[in-house]
Amino acid sequence: MQSNEQAPITEGPIRIGDLVVLMSEPGPFLVVDVQPPSLVIESPQGKRRTVREWVVRRVDAAPPVAR
Repeated sequence: MQSNEQAPITEGPIRIGDLVVLMSEPGPFLVVDVQPPSLVIESPQGKRRTVREWVVRRVDAAPPVAR
């Protein structure tokens, strides 16, 4: 994927192991638990957060890194 392309967003329910992004923090995050309507996500540094399902978007690949 080139740096000016966006990672594709996919449809359907979010599951454990999905890669997601959210607007409030740089990502991506890995979904480690699903507790509807919440998700537990983990950053590459190991930081975990519980967020609502509707604040995240699943992506098929790692989003481009901001320069």
